[in-house]
Amino acid sequence: MATALKVYSNEDDALLFWNMTHPIAGCRGFAIERKITRKGANAETQDVLQNRVGFAGQPVPANSKGHGISKPSTEWPFQRFSWTDHDVNTGDTVSYRIVPMIGKAGNLQKNVAEASAFSDPVTLGALPKNAKYRPFFNRGFVMSQFMSRYLSENNLSLAAFKKQIGTAAGKQHENRIRAFLSGDLRIALLDLLKNAKAAGVEIFAALFELSDPELVAGLVALGPKAHVVLANGSIQKKKTETSAEARQRDENKTARAQLRKARVDVATSDRFISPGALGHNKFVVVLGKNGKPTTVWTGSTNWQPTGLCTQVNNGLLIDDPAVADIYLAQWKRLKAAKSGFPDALVQANSAGHKAGNATVWFSRSAKQIDLDALNAEVANAKEGVLFLMFMPGAAGVFGTVMKRSAEPHLFVRGVVSELPRGRNDESEAEVHLVSGQDNKPLHLDIIQPEGVQNPMAQFAAEVTRKQFLGQVGHAIIHSKVLVIDPFSDSPVVITGSHNFSISASSKNDENFIIIRGDKALAEAYAVNVEGAYQHYRWRALLQQTDNKPFDGLRDDDQWQAPKLKAAQQELNFWGVTLAVV
Repeated sequence: MATALKVYSNEDDALLFWNMTHPIAGCRGFAIERKITRKGANAETQDVLQNRVGFAGQPVPANSKGHGISKPSTEWPFQRFSWTDHDVNTGDTVSYRIVPMIGKAGNLQKNVAEASAFSDPVTLGALPKNAKYRPFFNRGFVMSQFMSRYLSENNLSLAAFKKQIGTAAGKQHENRIRAFLSGDLRIALLDLLKNAKAAGVEIFAALFELSDPELVAGLVALGPKAHVVLANGSIQKKKTETSAEARQRDENKTARAQLRKARVDVATSDRFISPGALGHNKFVVVLGKNGKPTTVWTGSTNWQPTGLCTQVNNGLLIDDPAVADIYLAQWKRLKAAKSGFPDALVQANSAGHKAGNATVWFSRSAKQIDLDALNAEVANAKEGVLFLMFMPGAAGVFGTVMKRSAEPHLFVRGVVSELPRGRNDESEAEVHLVSGQDNKPLHLDIIQPEGVQNPMAQFAAEVTRKQFLGQVGHAIIHSKVLVIDPFSDSPVVITGSHNFSISASSKNDENFIIIRGDKALAEAYAVNVEGAYQHYRWRALLQQTDNKPFDGLRDDDQWQAPKLKAAQQELNFWGVTLAVV
């Protein structure tokens, strides 16, 4: 057995890394065999993961509807040493085997003698309900593949799908698409509101944007039990008005009216600080029946269809009364501040609030002290830094991460999204893929849903059309995540609304939490970061490799040695260490 395999997972993905002791004669790549028991099924089945890339020079076939196809990795093997299986879901139990495929393209055979053993079975799912910290993710970065497969499985052409938009059948499609893309993130957030309603307890929310119909309905159902500080969103000043006049406008006007009609405790103009700043929080505190805080929801997810479905986001559910008390105190400070930044608020924000293994920070803060705390965590990294960032700017924490990426012993990997036309234009994005010292830019067209009536319809049609034309629609990386030394005895996870930028520190309402020593939490976030990185890295590879477009797999065995050598730091970091000869 020349091949070793290790599998990591979170609620929605299985992440595979494999290594081998030596290049294998005649090897054209690897097949990935999978044993899977789907959630609710009584029997295990076995299949082979698909690859979407064939050998160089081969015509890429398409099915009758013009969809690009994939083939089993026994025919189109993987010429790499890692893969994320996005085709698994919460509740599925899986194990995998890596099998070298030898021979020539079109006539490949399994080399079972050099294959890995099947990995130990793992069941995908959120962390146990008794875990203090439970992360949840959506599926934004697999939307293109999902839409292509969805149309094919439902025997729909693009034209037929478009004709159904706005009809009852179209609404059914829209709901299914929304349910898939939003994943467990949406379910967890809705459950938070439903459970509070069922228990008859109060919630306290500080929100930036609010337009998702289901989430608005969840707050409306709570009525006077819901207390909301609702900012005015991201307002852009018109040429004909002053900033003060612009701040009277409200992007959340419709939702605010619905809440007030339901007697939700929300003011007509709390935290109207945009333009110039953003009331950028998205946290919720839930009280227990004794009237004391018990639970907090935080993370990067704006309460919109885009936040749930077409941006890559995360949510973090924290069951810790001490942490909940910290967030409730901040909610009260924001409520008292109305639309200002009094000295008392800034002073309270200018110190970390500790609770057990966590430290919570809020902004705006004095002298960017919150950024100092973030930079200190990055400076203390011993093994590696994984991250997702949205518009962090070069002078924030991203700059510190890039400086450390030059250190050869430190494994640094992540994805950054920048909007070249500004925060309010998500039509395109500059995505930066960071791997060590490399910082490769990738320009992407971004398609987002338009309108509340059919929030997924425009998105689905446009992304699929682009895929048919050989392009891929993308989600914006909107998560804000740092994972430091995830496989050490002292892992660190940082997430929240804070973009790790100077403007987030010095202008906005923000929050982030630093959690130390939680290995399960660190693994879940590490898998999420790596899945995003691999997704966008593949798109970059298709565009350019060594100044030449990638045109397919090599039909020889010479690809192994250079890729095996290049992958060793990554494989060592992920715990798949072998003595390569």
